Amino acid sequence: MAHVNLDIATKPSKDVFSLGYMRLIRFLLNTLGQWPNRMLGDESRLASWLLVYNYTALGICTLCGFNLMLYAKMNVKKLPFIDAGQCYTNLFLDMLYIQRSTLSLQKKYCSVVKEFILKFHLMHHEDKNSFAAQEYRRINKICKIGSIVYLVEVTCGILGYNLVPLYQNYNAGMFNEIKPENKTFIHSIYFVLPFDYSTDTTGYFIVFCFNFIASYWVPSAMCYYDFFVFIILFHVSGHLNIVINTMINFPRLSGDVGKQPKEIMEEYNKAAFIQLKDVIQHYQVIKEFMTEMGEALDFTLCTYLAFHQLMCCLLLLECSTLEPEAMVKYGMLTFYVFEQCILMSVIFEHINVKSESLGDRVYSLPWEQMDVKNRKILLMLLRNVQNPLALKAGGMVPVGVRTMSSIMRTSCSYFLFLKTFAD
Repeated sequence: MAHVNLDIATKPSKDVFSLGYMRLIRFLLNTLGQWPNRMLGDESRLASWLLVYNYTALGICTLCGFNLMLYAKMNVKKLPFIDAGQCYTNLFLDMLYIQRSTLSLQKKYCSVVKEFILKFHLMHHEDKNSFAAQEYRRINKICKIGSIVYLVEVTCGILGYNLVPLYQNYNAGMFNEIKPENKTFIHSIYFVLPFDYSTDTTGYFIVFCFNFIASYWVPSAMCYYDFFVFIILFHVSGHLNIVINTMINFPRLSGDVGKQPKEIMEEYNKAAFIQLKDVIQHYQVIKEFMTEMGEALDFTLCTYLAFHQLMCCLLLLECSTLEPEAMVKYGMLTFYVFEQCILMSVIFEHINVKSESLGDRVYSLPWEQMDVKNRKILLMLLRNVQNPLALKAGGMVPVGVRTMSSIMRTSCSYFLFLKTFAD
């Protein structure tokens, strides 16, 4: 992990978990056993049990993935086209969970989390100036609102995905003493199991309870990791705004520079040097943090884009029946997947565009009023900000609005093709 100069940080000992949304994201990821407690210095027994819990859930979901593939292979010719889509939807979600659950076990990811919590969070920089304090409060407000929205969405999605099949079974009379003929229990997830869970009530409730737990693990890993990445990116945006504000308020001399007394020019160049040093140090912190973040999330972004390419198409297909049960069960999941694809792309694009504007901001600084020493420093800064702070999936595919629009167009095209095939 590259060394980050954090001279601009003030009071690095501040506790970011005094903020509600930070406590919430830690708690939510701990319910999955996927908060890097050990990396953050927590050697308690609870941290050890949470690590074991994560490994256990990872092992269970890995076995479930193989079971889902076996179920799809055995029933691919028996299932209606729409039902086959549900089977593959569950399989892709399970594969995404397996990838996400390994993040907290990776040193690069844990190092980024530690760096963010202990040094990069805007709480450690709010005392820099009044604008930094204002930006800190603004970002906190955004993250607080986002945490509530995410929690509501995940809760509604989990309940809808599991309670709709339960209601369908109740409505069909499957819980009566005498069950209707030629009817079987409907499940949110189907497996190949050694006992009857299609017609036996006890077997049904065993699978229903397991599905409810699995349905919490999988979307939670998807949603809460995304939200944590959003928190980090909003703080990156806040840091960039502070750098831009510093350049906007850069000291300038009034009047003709050539007519200024020598003492005033010396004082001005000293002040300009301090400001330039501050901008360079702050930008270097942002740049190194984004580089480390890109290395930690490189493969994650690849799987994320591939997941959206497949899931957007499949979920549109599942909702295309327009049946109330399908809309309740898959509507929230479809909305969330598309929402995440759009939000993630827009936020990354926002960081990219804001970092691209830094070149113009640097060039607008009063270089003509500076001495040779400061001009050389300014030139070094100008060269340093030429490359935007864009993250690329696999080091090749830029994450932004163009990639998102390409995924959307391709998904809609595949959906129309599959819909025609299904009809």
